[in-house]
Amino acid sequence: QFRTPHALEFDAQGRLWVADRGNHRLEIFDQQGNYLDSRYQYGRISDLFITEDEMVYAIDSESNRLRHINWRNGVRIGPVDQDLLVGFIPPWESDSRPHSGVTGEGVGVDEDGNVYVAEGPASLSDAGSAFTKYVVAGM
Repeated sequence: QFRTPHALEFDAQGRLWVADRGNHRLEIFDQQGNYLDSRYQYGRISDLFITEDEMVYAIDSESNRLRHINWRNGVRIGPVDQDLLVGFIPPWESDSRPHSGVTGEGVGVDEDGNVYVAEGPASLSDAGSAFTKYVVAGM
C-alpha cells in the first residue's frame, strides 16, 4: 500500500517505477499495474530518473539520522536490476541541517552522464542557483 507516492518514471523495459516517499521505497509495476518488485536502498525519494543504460538516479531530500540511522540526503545511484547502490552525490553542507545537509527536489541526467539537481527551498541558498550540475566520473 502506498503512503506518499511522489515521482514516476519508466525504464527501458517499459516498467513503471513509483517513488513512495512515505514508505522509503521504490515500487516497480508492469504497464497493466501488476506489482513486480521493490527497492529499499534509495531513502525518502523526491524524484527519480532512469537512464537508457538502466541506472536509477533517485534524489532524497528528506532522510536524516532520525529517519534512517547514518543516512544523509542526496542522490543515490544504482542499477535497475538490483537493490544496490553504486554511487552517491552528497548534499550541500548546511548550518540549518548540520548532520544531514540539504539537497534539491528534482534530478535528471543528460546523454553524457552529467547529473542535474533542481534545488528546492531547503538547498537553494546553499547551492546558490536554481540547479546544480554534477559530473559523475566512472559511471
